[in-house]
Amino acid sequence: MSDSIDLAADYYLNNFKKLTQHTLDWYPDFLSPSELEWLTQFDQLEHSAQCLLVRLLSRRGHWFRSDKLQYDEIPSLTDALKQLELSSFIAINSSISEQEFGRVLLTKAELVSLFTPLNKSLNKEQLVAELSPQPYSDFKSLEFDVIELCNPQIISLLLTLFFANTHQDLSQFVLDDLGLHQFESYPLSKTRRFFTARREVDQLLMLADIQSQYAEGNRKDAHYLLTLLESLPHKIGHHYIERKRQHLINDIARDLERLEQYEHSIYWFKQIPLPPARERLVRIYDKLNDINKMSDVVTKILQHPHDLAELEVAKKLKQRVKRKQGEKIPRQKKPVLSEYHLDLDLSSQRVELAVKEYFEQQGYQVFYAENILLNGLFGLAFWDVLFAPVEGAFINQYQHRPLDLYHSDFITKRKEKIDEALHTIQHDGFDHLCSVYAQKYGLSNPFVHWSLFSKTLLDACIKSMPKQLIAELFKVMLQDLKLFRNGMPDLMLFKDGDYHWVEVKGPGDKLQDNQWRWIEQFHRLSVNFSVCYVTSA
Repeated sequence: MSDSIDLAADYYLNNFKKLTQHTLDWYPDFLSPSELEWLTQFDQLEHSAQCLLVRLLSRRGHWFRSDKLQYDEIPSLTDALKQLELSSFIAINSSISEQEFGRVLLTKAELVSLFTPLNKSLNKEQLVAELSPQPYSDFKSLEFDVIELCNPQIISLLLTLFFANTHQDLSQFVLDDLGLHQFESYPLSKTRRFFTARREVDQLLMLADIQSQYAEGNRKDAHYLLTLLESLPHKIGHHYIERKRQHLINDIARDLERLEQYEHSIYWFKQIPLPPARERLVRIYDKLNDINKMSDVVTKILQHPHDLAELEVAKKLKQRVKRKQGEKIPRQKKPVLSEYHLDLDLSSQRVELAVKEYFEQQGYQVFYAENILLNGLFGLAFWDVLFAPVEGAFINQYQHRPLDLYHSDFITKRKEKIDEALHTIQHDGFDHLCSVYAQKYGLSNPFVHWSLFSKTLLDACIKSMPKQLIAELFKVMLQDLKLFRNGMPDLMLFKDGDYHWVEVKGPGDKLQDNQWRWIEQFHRLSVNFSVCYVTSA
């Protein structure tokens, strides 16, 4: 990538117009008359006024000081402000309370100077608390104008309609323009709109606001948490939005559980099927020693598991129930593992790097690859599958994965391409991944982390790992792409044309459930694998 990429001075305006055009092309029926009028009026503004408005929309909050606005591409800030005011995009020196004025626009020194007598020994928050909630009126004494951005929520609406989420913003365009975040070229949906009704967009924006309040608020205040839960919208028909709602309920209800607010946490966990809601119910009933309810929930999970992970948890919880009922349940035998036991100096580096260094001294080529290796191979091998022209999978050119990647029908929609990719590897090997690597390097892929998945690692895998084994490991991943993308061993060792996976465990560390999930598959497929237990020398 060249270091000499220069963006046009008004690059952000062009990017903003991508949002407005997309909205008018795809969602004009979602807009209220006032929102349509806003877009019409925006198009009629002079260039400088458009630039200033987009600059304001891109900043935090909706109150600004004129003396803090300085943009080289806007030759006359005064003229641009005047046009925005005449068109009702902003209000200048309008009604703002003294407290709001002091909180968002003034420094502590300015507070003490403008509002006398205030105690200089107080901090800014305390000074603001001393101010009146009444409107500030003495604008003539200021050396700047107070600017209120009208309809600041329009930017959130436009971004959400364009990206179909609430985490990407205008900076995404800049990353793309600079070549820092590049995307595959794929055909966009021709018929499918991500949203089917305006209320879905409003619900998603409401969830984003509540999520922000939750992240910034006091998560040890049960009353605060319950207030957030009560403010959530009811069940939503849109799959993506409803899943976000249920994730948020799970997070907040888990906090209530930690606060031992069991009655409330039970109520909210019962409202949703998304894991780990039912698991948490079982564990709460376990704490309350309510064996019957504990058993009922476990039985329901076993009968209708949400996914493979929930089924695995339910099987373990079933054993827990039986033990509480007085049955003697033998511990499940786990595979006998090949093990290393090393005493190493861990004073200057993390344990995985110390083990890497140890094996390198034994003549191995070692990569600290963890989940990067197999995911990377998968992303390259199934590149055409991930970016296949499935209607509705891609709705804008800034997606690193198809919308339905983790949906239950992802595999069935692409079965022919998946079978082709597996057939190629099983019969011809995976040398062709070198050309995929070269052609696609740097393009966003949900499984390939380019900065960590080096060509050297790829070459070593191709040279030393059996093609049939790779195909079988891919089949494991295809059982549940989200579940099996984690838990892989830390190190990959290569020597004399052979490979060896090694999971590293430092003092006091033990194998986790997601690692045992892979280890059982390794055992079934006779994968060269060991666990290295390390003590500090």
